[in-house]
Amino acid sequence: MQVEDCGEQIAISMSRTEFFLLQALMMEALETGDDRDFQTRVGATKDQVRTLLDSLPDLPLDGGSSHAM
Repeated sequence: MQVEDCGEQIAISMSRTEFFLLQALMMEALETGDDRDFQTRVGATKDQVRTLLDSLPDLPLDGGSSHAM
């Protein structure tokens, strides 16, 4: 994974494997996180995590094109 500091924003390059791991960890946190201490443990509310997950692109698992020829 590479992270570039662009001031107010950052640019992240990661492998497909890293992307799906990050996505899975966020989904797992939502499913198993206790509402009472979720924000303290995760550093964000469940709504913030859901919004972030919803903003991630839908990528094919194999990295290939999803278009049929």
